[in-house]
Amino acid sequence: MARPSRSEFTARIRALADRVREDIASGALQPGDYLPSEVELGGTFGLSKESVRKALDALVGEGLIVKMKRVGNQVVRPPERKPDRVDAAAGGERTTLRFAYYPSLETEARMASSIAAFERAYPTFAVRAIPTPFPAEYAEHGIADVIALTNWDALKWKERDASFARLGAAPRTEAAHASLFAPFLRADGRAAAAPFVYSPIVLCYNREHLAACSLEEPQPDWTWYTLLKAARVLGGELGVTGFASHMQSVNRWTVFLLQNGFRFQEGEGARAADHPALWDSLRVARELVHQQEGGRRFWTENDADAERWFQEGRVSMIMTSYFGLNRLLQTGIDYGVARLPRLRYDATLLLVTGLAVAADTKHAEAAEAFVRFLCGREAQLGIRRDTLTLPAHPEALAVLDGFDGNRPSREPDPAELWDACRDYEELRFGTSALEAIREELKGYWSKLEDETEASLRLESLLLGK
Repeated sequence: MARPSRSEFTARIRALADRVREDIASGALQPGDYLPSEVELGGTFGLSKESVRKALDALVGEGLIVKMKRVGNQVVRPPERKPDRVDAAAGGERTTLRFAYYPSLETEARMASSIAAFERAYPTFAVRAIPTPFPAEYAEHGIADVIALTNWDALKWKERDASFARLGAAPRTEAAHASLFAPFLRADGRAAAAPFVYSPIVLCYNREHLAACSLEEPQPDWTWYTLLKAARVLGGELGVTGFASHMQSVNRWTVFLLQNGFRFQEGEGARAADHPALWDSLRVARELVHQQEGGRRFWTENDADAERWFQEGRVSMIMTSYFGLNRLLQTGIDYGVARLPRLRYDATLLLVTGLAVAADTKHAEAAEAFVRFLCGREAQLGIRRDTLTLPAHPEALAVLDGFDGNRPSREPDPAELWDACRDYEELRFGTSALEAIREELKGYWSKLEDETEASLRLESLLLGK
């Protein structure tokens, strides 16, 4: 990939500064709030630390932020916006909640509609939406009253603080299965977040492609080798890519470890780098990356790439989630969803998003009411009918009619997948270790090194060298 030009870097620096100015002007950032770390800002805007500091220095010069040594960058100018407590139509006051959530939830969980419905149901409360790639950071720095928290976020948080001290106790809500609560449990057994939406990792396939090659649709007894054979037929006869996935994603390659029974044992050290189950798993993942006929390779930057290629008809089968399937709602593709093929065990990764209340919020009652509403039957029914995302509420999940958009022609009953669902935590690796291992495996997945070379690199990593 070509190095960005000087003008592109300048534009990115300007975009970062403009984004912070807009957040301060709109009230998304208030006096006393802290910006995300310089590393995170750099990752979001594609900038080095030095370039991030140039943007922040400009904001310091404008008097918008101050740099707090060993703490971070803090907002200091009062935003030019309506105050948090504004006159309500009936003459009373409205309490404004700050809600930080991933931007993808706008489409995956119809967030704007649910917020509007909450404000109608609770006229004394208002919600200021803060779409951000870093909702957990907003809670840790006291910038939000309510945040969306994934099970990956929760595992990272738990590694630093098993008590989730910056989060209050989650309000009591209903959920379809105990597995949805598990990622958010504190050391004392209380939940730090209420389950909101979820998805297992599943297989999505183009039914017309399979029919054109006289191939059966994926069955519960499929293995990954069955899929590999079908993918080669599809590639050979239709000139498409039979299967694609962003294998580097922590939501994808870890599935093969879970399916093969690999777990990191305490005290195992470097020996884990030679574990047969580890390499059986990684070997299958690499074969799936390189299964395309004719030398065609699709290298991906994120999970959305494979979903986009599927939508365009260039890929016949993808490894995805119900969150990602929302991209197919407005298409005319005849597609189906199946449980993942298996290795030794029938297992898949469970992705869960919960809603948490900040411990230091000044509006705990309003925040808890908001979480209960979003996790309640009305809002969850809206998610079930308007999106492909799976709602946590059992009654909403059980609904089978009144759906909008292009739905899969064939799919498993979500209730049949619970026994196969697993969490990252079961691997007994920390999040930092999983991310580091993923980086080390890039050479192996690219076939630039063999298993012996990759094993030596992993051994050094696991020994902390």
